[in-house]
Amino acid sequence: MTSEIILFVNPTAGRGRGARAALPASRVLRDAGYRVRTVLGTDADDAAGRLREALAPRPAAVLA
Repeated sequence: MTSEIILFVNPTAGRGRGARAALPASRVLRDAGYRVRTVLGTDADDAAGRLREALAPRPAAVLA
């Protein structure tokens, strides 16, 4: 099992609050010893495609 976590972020959620929450969340996860990869998309289809690619190496978890 890997210690990588995918942080799946919708940058427009909550009028930008989702994107602003990603930085402190990733910092906490990194401090806990995880590798964090943030996935964003330009639209729903792009985001879904990027997430599918990010899942290929079987991360420990996906957080949205």
